[in-house]
Amino acid sequence: MKVLILLVSLLALGLGLAIAIAGPGAGWGLWEFPVAFKIYGKLAPREALFGIVEAWPVRGAAALAVLGGVLGFVTGAPRLAGFALLCAAIAVGSSTIPLKMRALAAANPVIHDITTDFDDPPMIVTAAGEPRSNPPEYLGDDAVRGTDLTVSESQRLAFPDIAPIETTLSVEDAAVRARDVIQEMGMKLLSDGPIENGGWRVEAAYTSTWFGFIDDFVVRVTPAEGGSVVNVRSKSRVGGSDLGANAERVRAFTKKFKASLV
Repeated sequence: MKVLILLVSLLALGLGLAIAIAGPGAGWGLWEFPVAFKIYGKLAPREALFGIVEAWPVRGAAALAVLGGVLGFVTGAPRLAGFALLCAAIAVGSSTIPLKMRALAAANPVIHDITTDFDDPPMIVTAAGEPRSNPPEYLGDDAVRGTDLTVSESQRLAFPDIAPIETTLSVEDAAVRARDVIQEMGMKLLSDGPIENGGWRVEAAYTSTWFGFIDDFVVRVTPAEGGSVVNVRSKSRVGGSDLGANAERVRAFTKKFKASLV
């Protein structure tokens, strides 16, 4: 009995750890990103078993580990029981990762390029030549998969609050604020300098903690009557859907920038 409890506990632990390290492993370069998504698909499948219930191997193993834990206490093996329950907890906890990703995918459009200026989006210049599957250009007229909308229309519908920032600051002062906020948000500064027509551009890159995805982030400040206008753009270098990450980054920047004006 103890051997069986140990085996199901190790099974739950192994499957849980497989899910837990799938994303970071891709970020560390141990395997490609599709491998991580394949692990999620195998251990936490989207398809329901016989069209009725979702039978997740990882949660099935967790259930067996819980049963093993109960049997461990009953048979007078409290340490083994505790280990079994710990393994079950790790398996269940890791299974929330694909669940969260699915929820974000369902709640956000399948886009990966967010801008506050649809007519003249801030350009990705410094990082244009970096490895990427998504081109640096803004493709706002491209169709969004599974919809009748374009990229720009999808953004307008999903994130109507994302807009340019109007400020009374000079171009130079607004650029300084933008650079400070970018660094506060943990992004890597790539370039920072004046552009045509008296404007200023700050370009940076954000690397996600879990998968190690790199997103480009550009802030363009242009002179305006009484101050300046700040436009922002955030774009993923790889992937079709960003699960709403770029929109949240633009929102966070906007909030922090406006807070710095108070």
